[in-house]
Amino acid sequence: MFNRFGGTKDIKSDVAIRLLSALIGTATIPLMFVLARRLFDETRVALFAACVIALSPLHIYYSQEARMYGLVTLLGLASVYLFVELFHLPVGKPKTALVVIAYILTSAAALYTQYYAAFILAAQVVVVLVLFARRSPFVRIHNLPHWFGAWIGTALLYVPWIFFAGEKLVAYVTGKVTHEAFAPLTPITFTLDYAKAFSVGHISELKWIETGTALFVALAILGVLDAWRNFEEHSENADAPPIFSAPWRESGIIALLFLLIPFALGYLVNLRFPFHPLRSERLLLLAVPAFYILIALGINALWERRALIGALALVIVAAISSASLYDFYIVARYPKDDYRPLVAQMQTLAQSGDHFLAIYPWQIGYLETYYRGAPLTIFETPSDAWINQREKMHSDLDALLAKNSRVWLPALQTLGRILEDALDANLRARAYSLVDDWHGTTRLELFAFGDDPAPNDRPLAIGGVPFNARGISNAPIPAGAGDVRVWLDTPSTDNLKLSLRLVDANGNVWTQTDRELARGMQRIGIPVLIGTPAGAYTIKMNLYHTNGARLGAEDVTLGSVQVVEPVKIIPASIPNHTAHDFETGIQLIGYDTPPEFRPGIATPITLFWEASPTARVDARVIAEIQDWRGNVFASTQAPLARGIYQLNPQIIVPIRDPQTLTLRGDTPDGLYRLLVGWFDPQTNSRMPLRAIANIAVKNRAHYFGAPSPQLKFDARFGNVARLVGYDMLQSRIVVYWQATAITEKSYTVFVHLVDDTGTIRAQRDQIPGAGAFPTTSWVKGEYIIDVYDLPISPGDYKIRIGMYDALTGARVPVLDANNQPIGDYSEPPTRISVQ
Repeated sequence: MFNRFGGTKDIKSDVAIRLLSALIGTATIPLMFVLARRLFDETRVALFAACVIALSPLHIYYSQEARMYGLVTLLGLASVYLFVELFHLPVGKPKTALVVIAYILTSAAALYTQYYAAFILAAQVVVVLVLFARRSPFVRIHNLPHWFGAWIGTALLYVPWIFFAGEKLVAYVTGKVTHEAFAPLTPITFTLDYAKAFSVGHISELKWIETGTALFVALAILGVLDAWRNFEEHSENADAPPIFSAPWRESGIIALLFLLIPFALGYLVNLRFPFHPLRSERLLLLAVPAFYILIALGINALWERRALIGALALVIVAAISSASLYDFYIVARYPKDDYRPLVAQMQTLAQSGDHFLAIYPWQIGYLETYYRGAPLTIFETPSDAWINQREKMHSDLDALLAKNSRVWLPALQTLGRILEDALDANLRARAYSLVDDWHGTTRLELFAFGDDPAPNDRPLAIGGVPFNARGISNAPIPAGAGDVRVWLDTPSTDNLKLSLRLVDANGNVWTQTDRELARGMQRIGIPVLIGTPAGAYTIKMNLYHTNGARLGAEDVTLGSVQVVEPVKIIPASIPNHTAHDFETGIQLIGYDTPPEFRPGIATPITLFWEASPTARVDARVIAEIQDWRGNVFASTQAPLARGIYQLNPQIIVPIRDPQTLTLRGDTPDGLYRLLVGWFDPQTNSRMPLRAIANIAVKNRAHYFGAPSPQLKFDARFGNVARLVGYDMLQSRIVVYWQATAITEKSYTVFVHLVDDTGTIRAQRDQIPGAGAFPTTSWVKGEYIIDVYDLPISPGDYKIRIGMYDALTGARVPVLDANNQPIGDYSEPPTRISVQ
């Protein structure tokens, strides 16, 4: 409502949604000043308090989240201010009545915002009782009706909610606590956790900042002691009546109780209902202002002794807070809960009317904030009913699927996942799985319902794994609006991965989906992505071990399909939109890049083009990655859409153009530019490049400390690397390499175990590090540890180690320690004995 009536242009953008929280956090700062000034009649104390909360990492943290914690802190602070105001107002006066009404409304609003706001009211009750017991002039028998009337009024406004939600809340909390099974925190752990959060916020990586907690706590304790001294001379003007005439001792009691009472009650809740997930300290954010007021008193006490010492304390507090804010702004807060990549994937595949099963309300919030794709039908699942009544879940799903046959399931995997697993099992047993990808802690799944294709019973086996039957859909598929449906039936129980690929006549892969191979009936959908060229395609399949080794020597063809032009284009299917016109008559309208590029790793990107009737499809696409000085770190030049339009002139709009870029292995971390252009073969010249996006480069770890292999050896493999040694552990060989130069070729390493006749008895070929450390990523001087498992029968064997180019089969020549050629492989003298 705030965004809609506040005039923001995009009421669903993340900035607009965070705006109210930011304004609330900003409003808390002057209110903090007013309250501290009211309590202690000291402008300097009030300024210190406002400064501390303005720099507070915890306060800033929750002033940028679209949640209620900042709001309840503001309302709690306002309730305390009005509570203090009532101390010096006479009973029965109109102004008093107005303040009481404001207090009742503010306190009730705080309770409706967060249940823990009751701790603020509890602290107010304790303050009144303590001051009454101390015979304070501010709490007498005659003005007790102030308080009891205000509390009764607040309770009357809140009672309806208790009747409406109380029983549900108790049942929900009890069930959640039972399911999550957190153990109660000890008093020391509870205190330390909250002290660190209140002082330096939620630290992600720079853990040393947490040592600053000691300073914040020490200043707060100093503030309590200083307030307890009951010095009257703290008043700025002894001749003028103070704004709040309580001596500092009683003002200090008020501030201390507003910290301790919520803290103590929060600990009791922890004992009865233990629940402390990451960053749970936010639940008591409403007590933070009291802590900061005590810190301000401590800084002021040092200032009064010597201004330089007080100023130094304030500077150190600001420095620690700034360091924490640096950690806050450079480290992703929820890297495993970031829904933006998940939503981006949904936008590329979603179709109008798809169902989205929201198990949690906040999933709807993420969707409304970031999703801009085809219209979805959002269904908030009745979690309790579906968990306890699986028949109802099944019938409700049937009713949904009668309206649309596609269902998105964002299955969170961290909070018990009872309903998530039940929905997955229900849908997987009767629908085709089009998407099954992990985004942090969420498993994103897309299911599509439809009739099973006719079975093919011809014998099929891959690497010894039999398939009883299979089926593949053969209806024409519109690009970007359909999928190939494949079902398989196998008795295999091996831990294997299945790979299905949509391949054109030139052998180019246009879509690939990899899954775990399931025993029995397995239904998989292969999405035909937007911009896939029209024409005939085949569906290829192979199986892989979990270590990446393939079972079948060649891919198996399951069948063929025909891709046709779509009836309607969904613009949101293109991840990133742009507009760049080129002399070829083709316009770049979008692109898709990964979040990060890794040096030495072949990284796919996708360009989307729109061609005019006179477009030239013979020109070649250029893609480059440059730094800001124009230095080139990766470059490719390839035909448009892998050359398919030179053979097939039927152009689908948009044109999907897959390209691959491999950064040099020595590319430093940082931000780079992605540029795109064209090469004209008729004039043998390059057309001007256009910068279309910024990309982030992140290196893997490189190790330059010399290892200690079990058996040292020295052989040089071309100008690529040195073999410096190896370990022999039965059927496991660990190879130690040192890169001698940067190479642009990705070489495959082979390790053979041969008998005395030279016959190969076991072998393993792989990209170094099982694909994690390709030679294109090696940096001169670094060491690489490369592990090879070779199951083999007992016996004595020789080891042969070599490298080759998988594209040409050419092996890398090997030189000995004296740089003398020894062939195309190295054979260390030590034999391996397998027991």
